[in-house]
Amino acid sequence: MNVLIARSKEECSSWTDAVVVIDVLRGATTACALLERGKRDVLLFNDAQQADAFLAHHADFEAFSDEPLSSAHADNSPYLASKSVARQPGLLLASTGCKAVWDVRRASVVLLGGFCNFYALAETLTSQPKDVLLIPAAMFGPGNEEEDLLCAEAFKDFIQGVGSPEIALGEFGNTMRMVEFHKNGPKTAEKDSRLAFKINGLPVVPQVTFAEDGAFAVCHPYGSPAHWLEVVKPAARQAPAAAPAEAPAQRASVPEETPAQESAPTEGEAGSSLKSLFGGLAKSVKEEALSLKEKAAEAAADPKAVEAKSKLKGFFSDIVRSVKEEKKELEESLFQGAPRQSSEERSYTLNSDDPFDALMKQSAAQADAPAQEAVSAAKPSAPRQENSAREEAVQLAAPQAPQPVESVTLPGEVTFSGKSAGFEETKKKKKAIVLFSGGLDSTTCLYWALEHGYECEALTVSYGQRHDREVLAAQMIACNLGVKHHLITLNLPWLVSSSLVDKNQQIPDVALEDIPKEGIPSTYVPGRNLMFLSIAGSLLDAIGADAIIAGPNAIDFSGYPDCTPAFFKAAADALNRGTKMGVTEGIEVLAPLMRLSKTQIVQLAAKLKVPFELTWSCYAGGQKPCGHCDSCKLRAKGFEEAGVRDTSRD
Repeated sequence: MNVLIARSKEECSSWTDAVVVIDVLRGATTACALLERGKRDVLLFNDAQQADAFLAHHADFEAFSDEPLSSAHADNSPYLASKSVARQPGLLLASTGCKAVWDVRRASVVLLGGFCNFYALAETLTSQPKDVLLIPAAMFGPGNEEEDLLCAEAFKDFIQGVGSPEIALGEFGNTMRMVEFHKNGPKTAEKDSRLAFKINGLPVVPQVTFAEDGAFAVCHPYGSPAHWLEVVKPAARQAPAAAPAEAPAQRASVPEETPAQESAPTEGEAGSSLKSLFGGLAKSVKEEALSLKEKAAEAAADPKAVEAKSKLKGFFSDIVRSVKEEKKELEESLFQGAPRQSSEERSYTLNSDDPFDALMKQSAAQADAPAQEAVSAAKPSAPRQENSAREEAVQLAAPQAPQPVESVTLPGEVTFSGKSAGFEETKKKKKAIVLFSGGLDSTTCLYWALEHGYECEALTVSYGQRHDREVLAAQMIACNLGVKHHLITLNLPWLVSSSLVDKNQQIPDVALEDIPKEGIPSTYVPGRNLMFLSIAGSLLDAIGADAIIAGPNAIDFSGYPDCTPAFFKAAADALNRGTKMGVTEGIEVLAPLMRLSKTQIVQLAAKLKVPFELTWSCYAGGQKPCGHCDSCKLRAKGFEEAGVRDTSRD
């Protein structure tokens, strides 16, 4: 797969493989916010007149546009989009972003992206074989929107393994663009930019599918169908030639600063109950409506025609009012007490100093500084005081848990989520099952979970491995932290195919640089993570937990197929379809270390004050690590490159 950055409009219009339109501050982030909010589809328009014509006959659509419309609408604002009504269909008109989208209609796949869905988009791109053209939407607008090109360059570097989005944000901090946007942009500029620059804060990948006539396009989550194009026939999408006698009531515009009313979840028992309740009502309404219409038609020439028409209108007003009241009562009874979680909470990252916060501080400093000093480099923020409180800080789960840590500049953790969009935050403490072997990675995950405010229960599975040193380490660490520990023993004879179980097999001793070339080694335990996640899902379902946290790593590892993002995503999907908690509330499978090198894991563990001397990673067992197995070599490499002393070898 080749990744290119578009340099001309001609290159865009002739491209036939995959494209990503990057509109950081507005269009792409607004689309992500609408889909993450829970909207099933969002219609994109490239022409204000066509958007107005559509809205005139589809009063149920929430519209967001940075161009003037005669219909009621909100601004093309990611913040306002994040407060939209989840179940109400949406319409988006983004001047530069939509122009770019319409210019790449020949592409086989059209995606939207920015910093807000950075890692989710990168994972999507690397999972498909097509060449990719990254298109900064600023090419199609009059402004100097440097953030689009910087983001495109960051995507290309990251996919090629030579950069990170944090570096791009640092470069952006040396420009005046943020000051300009906050000074001359909309009232929601600061809130919009907070969403736009929260790395992977909206982890959804919008895909664009065009209608046959090209009048509009449907923006939908990648991999899911374009629902609007499936359920509405082309003829039904056409606006009637003449306006109806009774025009629909005009929609109220979306308030600029007031969150929209909450909506019901989209699936599950609640949806079935609502559908059953209103199915019969809809049938009776249609029958009564037909009768009244016939009476009104017969009375058209009669002086009492006005009375019949009035009766028809009044009848429907009463029906709509009663349906709304009944629906509200049913929703309240069905969802009373259901835990709710915001998208911001779901995408919370470890960094105690959000890159955007640094940009905001620098932006304010630039705004106050003389013009000749406005484009100076960002100054490092002051060290965090031991007892200082940060707005998004979390409380620890136990008195013996590790203390909050300073910022660690690392890629964001990977979250495979089944949480429904559109739920508000509650005070309910989150509970997690941590898959815990007692090794460096799983111990780091346990400390990470405690630092993020999870109430944790640790799960260790003994599957007949050739030593019990790891299990003893897990028991000791869990005891020291005051964390409830579950130890499960499996007796599966066929696992002797692995050299981690069969003592008669020799554990591989491969040169460090050759580990990635060896394929799947003999230390692979068949279906180990699949078994672990299944057992964790059962425990989660029994105690009503919210998440499973595991420590797979897709960078410095021995090539196990069950340590990849693709496997964990599939497993998370299965857990969300096959558990009570999954189908009723949604659960998350968190992999904080998935995109970290072993060096970065050691750095993170040091910040979290993980007791290295209590952890055990060696495949061989014994009193001291062997130093020859893959695990020992990768661990030693991580500590050496991180410049941290491994106290387990003292």
